[in-house]
Amino acid sequence: MKKKNRKHSIIDGLPSELKDAVDEMIKSDFTYHEIVDYIRKNGVEISMSSVQRYASSLNETLQSLRLAQENFRAVMEETEKYKNLDVTDGILRLLSNQVFQAINQIPEEQVQNTDFETLMKNAVALTRAVAYKKKIDIDSKDALENGAEQFQGYIFEAMSEERPELYKELKKFIKEKQL
Repeated sequence: MKKKNRKHSIIDGLPSELKDAVDEMIKSDFTYHEIVDYIRKNGVEISMSSVQRYASSLNETLQSLRLAQENFRAVMEETEKYKNLDVTDGILRLLSNQVFQAINQIPEEQVQNTDFETLMKNAVALTRAVAYKKKIDIDSKDALENGAEQFQGYIFEAMSEERPELYKELKKFIKEKQL
């Protein structure tokens, strides 16, 4: 898989206040001509095409962020629907789905050039993340159950000494429910 080179533009080199103002102008749909004039009035010579390239890159980044936020919102909505599904499970399911979609969309001619070693390493990493998550869930459940058992023991001990009738009645009730 090919790495993208980091983009450097004239706008990236502007002082932060000026760059932030340009970003806001792009988000507010100012024309490229208006943005060029604004930058030039602040003492920096810039071309219309430089602003256009920067705006395209910024809009692409903003679109990616919006998509990520939408995906996260969808994961949160799904996890709220199911009591036993937490956010981590939802994210892992989303990532697994995206991996499978990416594999299915590889054209036949690109299969020959695919770096399967990296693909396999990523699949193993995803599998480890799921396994680690399940282990944490089990450990947490065990700790909670152990704590509950200890608490129950303290309550029953205190109850048997201070309120023996209530203790006998509670023990009888629990025994009936276990059958």
